[in-house]
Amino acid sequence: MTSKTPVIFALFGLLAVAALPASAQYRHHAYYGSNWDGEFRLRAGAFEPEGDSSYWDGIRNDFTNSSKRDFRAPNFGLDYLLPLNGPLALMFSGSVYQGTTTNSYRHFTDNFNDRIRHDTTLDIASLTAGLLIHLAPRNAPIQPYIGAGGGVYPWRLKESGDFIDFDTANRSIFSDDLKADGTAFGYYGVVGLEVPVSRRVNVFAEGRWTRVDDDLNKDFEGFGKLDLSGREVTAGVSWTL
Repeated sequence: MTSKTPVIFALFGLLAVAALPASAQYRHHAYYGSNWDGEFRLRAGAFEPEGDSSYWDGIRNDFTNSSKRDFRAPNFGLDYLLPLNGPLALMFSGSVYQGTTTNSYRHFTDNFNDRIRHDTTLDIASLTAGLLIHLAPRNAPIQPYIGAGGGVYPWRLKESGDFIDFDTANRSIFSDDLKADGTAFGYYGVVGLEVPVSRRVNVFAEGRWTRVDDDLNKDFEGFGKLDLSGREVTAGVSWTL
């Protein structure tokens, strides 16, 4: 989890609180013959990075356990839906993800013929706003939806462990903690299904695709772009106010 994650969720909370008065205006809003209030959603699932940039290409060539599948990990999110006219709703979202794997050089070992290893950790958080479109009446037994939006994505990359200094004649091994971080802007698309289980509680499942990248900095300066895009599949529960 990045150091900026608490700020992300604090901002998200402020957005939700600010939206409550507007939500009250829609307390009796008729959506295809059904009342619909503001809606909170909790979701959990798995995120897998797209891994399409020079950094990802480099670690796949040089290290084991460096494919995008090795960084597949749980992610957690919180949404607030503010109904608009008809089937439309504004969706404010926050999420956190952390993927960690242990890498070793593919073609090199130390003096004891042991692997030269380090841990790689990628943290991504998000604070986004988007538009959601329900494709069926709110009283339908299954309610598909689609949506899109964008926002900010704070991130941090860390490699900690042993490395080879290829600038020395004997390729000496050293230990270090290498870090880079930033905040990027990106966008996403979402498609899902929601199933009511009571008057105010629903369960849902959805898929999201995120497109975002940023320039590497600090200890990774000069390594080019870091692709933070990815795909996630999540499920969760929602309740109306």
